[in-house]
Amino acid sequence: MSERTVVAITDGPVTRLGQLVLAGEVVDDEPIMSSSLRVMDAYVLSVLIDGEGNYRDAAGRDERIRPGAHTIVPPGFPHTYRTDPGERWTELFVVFTGPLFDAMPHLTAAGPRYPVPQPSIEALRTVLRAPPRTRRVAEHQLMALADWLVDVEDTADDVSMDIVDAMGRLADDLTASTDLAAIAAESGLSYDTFRRRFAAQVGQTPAAFRNVRRLQAAATLLRLTDLTHREIARTLGFADEFHLSRRFRSHFGVAPRDYRRT
Repeated sequence: MSERTVVAITDGPVTRLGQLVLAGEVVDDEPIMSSSLRVMDAYVLSVLIDGEGNYRDAAGRDERIRPGAHTIVPPGFPHTYRTDPGERWTELFVVFTGPLFDAMPHLTAAGPRYPVPQPSIEALRTVLRAPPRTRRVAEHQLMALADWLVDVEDTADDVSMDIVDAMGRLADDLTASTDLAAIAAESGLSYDTFRRRFAAQVGQTPAAFRNVRRLQAAATLLRLTDLTHREIARTLGFADEFHLSRRFRSHFGVAPRDYRRT
């Protein structure tokens, strides 16, 4: 593996729900991939973050892929995807298997897709940040991955592109460090107009949309890590663990401590 290929998980525990076989990130590197079609015994997910490449499979699909492509390939399906020789890209990749994912019909359709809005890359990184230590943690990790994959299929055709772009920014802004007025300005709108348009098209205000994603990230960290409540609060930009606890209980109906124990 190149120094720019970071493997976060390999051969996770086999559970009743499935297994995380491999997960990691290629950072500004040429992926190690044969130009001939290959067959995997598990699902493959590649999220292209930067750069371009090509996808080809046994069904005759042959196309250029660009940033934002979420390429999913089911087990046993001949395919290949890669950069042009000498070119580099940045991608998150996950290889996984199990009945939890077999029950998700949209995973059987092979090839790149461009969900709108795009699921949060930072949320996926949070899910895959460390190898699971026990089967219980592995199952929570698989469920978090499945939840993330649901959004790969969802599209919002009635959402304008400026709002889609804002949703992507807010979904990845897990520390709430970005000024909402700055995002509105980047969309060419006053904040009041941006807020009204966002709420009308998404069903939540920008602040509420971002806060829900931060709380979902907190839930993932509670289940999958040993971080203290104070460390999670600091990581996600809450004032302190008490602020996190109040917001978490209001959203999920249970305190963080009790959520971690379930």
